[in-house]
Amino acid sequence: MSGTFPTAGFTTINFQSNNNVKMTTALSGRTQRLKTGGQYWSFKLQSPPMSKNDFLNVYSFIVQQDGQAESFTIVPPEISSSRGTVSGTIAVLDDSTYTGASIAAGSSSVPVVNANNTGTLKKGDLIKFSNHSKVYMVTADINLDLSSVNELDIYPPLVEAVDGNTTVIYDDVSFTVFFDTNNLSFVTSADGTYNYEITCNEEI
Repeated sequence: MSGTFPTAGFTTINFQSNNNVKMTTALSGRTQRLKTGGQYWSFKLQSPPMSKNDFLNVYSFIVQQDGQAESFTIVPPEISSSRGTVSGTIAVLDDSTYTGASIAAGSSSVPVVNANNTGTLKKGDLIKFSNHSKVYMVTADINLDLSSVNELDIYPPLVEAVDGNTTVIYDDVSFTVFFDTNNLSFVTSADGTYNYEITCNEEI
């Protein structure tokens, strides 16, 4: 089963960036480090106390994911919308006089325009591009205006190319994820309430 996780009513979130780096250490103590895989996000979410009815509505979705087998989308609380003032559509610029027909995978800087509105995105905001599901972090403040080309600096570098048909999603950014375990349990308290904790890994 896939789908969208049915609630965002979490009390805590533990969010982290993950990289696969292989390190070897020589007898001299000198180290060599090699990045061997792509970056991905993960997070742990804990629910508030819930009634049995509300809890089972959520838990039925959880068990249908077959542990780690299926992926689904979720909008984590607090971190999924920009702290800046931007509104309207932000589009990738593919003007060949500026940067070529598209922005290639591997680029850490994407030229964008906001034709109808002004505003800002803030360093640390999470964004997505409309043509693929990877989530990126803005690494420098950007002030959009009506007349100039702005460079949107991101981490990690693009995993897929983007072009002028691509827009930037900066509010209610959803993650495509899967559970980090095949064993998904819950806790029931003496007062009859239920709670659960889930850890999700971004699917790349």
